[in-house]
Amino acid sequence: MRPVFVIDVNKCVGCRACVAACIIEHGQVFTAARPSNRGKPQTVKLRTWVEWREENNGKPSRKFVSSLCYHCEDTPCQRVCPTGATYKTPEGVVLVDKDLCIGCGYCIIACPYGSRYRPEPHEWHEAENKPLVKEVEPTTQYGGVLFKPPVPNKWAFRTDAVDKCTFCYHRYKGDGKLWTPACVEVCPTGSRTFGDLDNPNDPVADLVRRGVAKLARPDLKTGGRVYYVGL
Repeated sequence: MRPVFVIDVNKCVGCRACVAACIIEHGQVFTAARPSNRGKPQTVKLRTWVEWREENNGKPSRKFVSSLCYHCEDTPCQRVCPTGATYKTPEGVVLVDKDLCIGCGYCIIACPYGSRYRPEPHEWHEAENKPLVKEVEPTTQYGGVLFKPPVPNKWAFRTDAVDKCTFCYHRYKGDGKLWTPACVEVCPTGSRTFGDLDNPNDPVADLVRRGVAKLARPDLKTGGRVYYVGL
């Protein structure tokens, strides 16, 4: 089994249901506050996020682009990890052993996609202590709440280790059957899909095989398991 993500940018409406599902699943801190001059939420760093890109090709338009860890085939983050905390599963999912991670940040620097982050204590406590509901004003920095994962797992968010997307690997039962990540489960438009490259009948994997879905940055030559349609 080789799990693969395919994100159809043309179907994304920027609702961020995927972001909320990921936050709740893994016990992150969330805020809805967003400065008007940025495409990202002003928030404690996240495993997955949605940015918008303004276009003006004769007609103004906006495109929403979801991002997450690309789970590279050639993993620069794994090569620089001094403790072996970053590793790859037999299915090709790149994970962080939170018990081995010392938070040195080498992997964050090595990642060419900006998909890894280290929780900063001041951000964590600031977001945790703000009220759940807060009107978003120009000066708003954070307005968040701490969620705990509904099913504890060893890759859940921790403040003492580097964090990243795991493809919700904790949902895999080890039986060779594909699972469904939380963000895919809640996507209302079908923009986010998950498939198995080893399954010849998988419609998601077929988009990759036919070249309809493409890597975001093939020039970086890391390969990966996240592909896009319409990027």
